[in-house]
Amino acid sequence: MENEKSNTIRSWYNEVWNSGNAGAIAEMMHPEANAFGLSPEPIVGSDGFRPFYEAFNNDYAGIHVTVEKMLVDGDYVTAICTVTATHKQSGKPVNFMGTSITRVQEGKITEGWNFFDFLTLNLQTGKISPEQLV
Repeated sequence: MENEKSNTIRSWYNEVWNSGNAGAIAEMMHPEANAFGLSPEPIVGSDGFRPFYEAFNNDYAGIHVTVEKMLVDGDYVTAICTVTATHKQSGKPVNFMGTSITRVQEGKITEGWNFFDFLTLNLQTGKISPEQLV
């Protein structure tokens, strides 16, 4: 069942990723939010998130995130997602899955734990070869 918190997360994926609206990052993410799992260190706030977002958009075109399932427990929203895009350098289509657990308070993202399959993404683009995994 959709509620205010799940609507916030659905809007995040639709606005920020599917529509490419970078301005929505500051609108939807608390300035002191912590995001884990996207870099070795936690990303802090919308200003900290923007470099990750810009780097991903520089490498991929036609980014689309489909929310497959969503679970809400209090302030926390878990979203299981499928991401599709085109790797700009190679022209290859990519497809990978991920899960985010996000805390939403007063309509803003305040914490996020991201578990996206960047290994599969990097295998599809050739950044990592299967031989490197052995």
